[in-house]
Amino acid sequence: MATTTDDETDDHAPTRAERQAELHSGEPPRAPMAIGRVWKVGVVCLLVGALLNAAGIRKTALGQPVGWKRDVATFFANPLYDVSHALYLDRPRIWLQDLINHKGDDDVDLSLPSPKIHHATGTTVPGQVTTTTTLPKKKAFTPTHQLRLWVGGDSLSIEPGESVINQAVATQVIGILQSVDGHVATGLARPEVFNWPAYLASVVANENPDAMVLTIGSNDDQALTGDNGGESLLTPEWQTEYRRRVGGLMDQVTGSGKVTLFWVGIPQMRNTVRYETRYKVINDIIRTEAEKRQGKVFFVDIAPVLTGPDGGYTDFITRSDGTVVKVRSGDGIHFERAGADVIAGVVLQAMNQAFDLTSWQKSIATTTTTATTVPGATTSTTRRHRK
Repeated sequence: MATTTDDETDDHAPTRAERQAELHSGEPPRAPMAIGRVWKVGVVCLLVGALLNAAGIRKTALGQPVGWKRDVATFFANPLYDVSHALYLDRPRIWLQDLINHKGDDDVDLSLPSPKIHHATGTTVPGQVTTTTTLPKKKAFTPTHQLRLWVGGDSLSIEPGESVINQAVATQVIGILQSVDGHVATGLARPEVFNWPAYLASVVANENPDAMVLTIGSNDDQALTGDNGGESLLTPEWQTEYRRRVGGLMDQVTGSGKVTLFWVGIPQMRNTVRYETRYKVINDIIRTEAEKRQGKVFFVDIAPVLTGPDGGYTDFITRSDGTVVKVRSGDGIHFERAGADVIAGVVLQAMNQAFDLTSWQKSIATTTTTATTVPGATTSTTRRHRK
């Protein structure tokens, strides 16, 4: 059998002569980098990268579910951000975000407004004279002077919001500012994830709405974070702080006197225990805060129109014409289109309660022609009057 010598290697391996030529080429052999130096370079690169991206790291840490992992992440992320900001190392990331139209992506606003005014609680002090507040006359809207409507909220706002828009357009007197402004998995519990009061303040300033239909609360059955946060779910402290946040948002939105807020409640869910022990508390807080602001805030209770014969959760309801329709989605939380349409009907009822959306129909001018006979000529006199 033939043997293979060193000079008879395969085509890809260098021959002995080639190796000797390389050794005598005059170039010194490359020395490998010490492993300690590699580690140092790697650590420096990681640190510089972390400082350049500290704002994003902090926002990611704050956005984690409440628990020990979030606590550990924020323990390191907050001082990293402070150092980066102090050394101006966060500026390149800000400039890049401005360049690609993502300005403010790393902003974290933990502040939440408190109620601006003291609202009567309905209690009566002995010897005190009570007065009844007279609600202002309803604002009237017409096809030529349309109501400006904004619709938005968490994931429960999206399907019903689309139905609200469809039904509102049909009235001819409601103009839609934009499509449903939905932000999934948001609420008042976690302002670092999404700060609703701050966002709605910008909507009011930029869009100038007459009415806002807001659906939030279904993601708030958790511990509160942000300013004055830290309370465990449903404790008295939690309820006090959540009420402050609800009232603060209501007053911020309606404070100018121009905007009327329609806050849609949370309906029954397939998880009955969760609804009875958590969401009923949240609904009650929103309802009672709305009642303190009559004429400015309306709590839209959609639970009654989505219940089964026993008053509890159901996937199907029977319409007035006897047809049975599926109103809830498979997750037992969200809505099918038929359910969204039912909710929209309740919202439009509340809007008709708050505004005059129909009198324009009764004020359409009619024309009455009265014939007058003049010798040699026939003329007609047209008189316009309102019914």
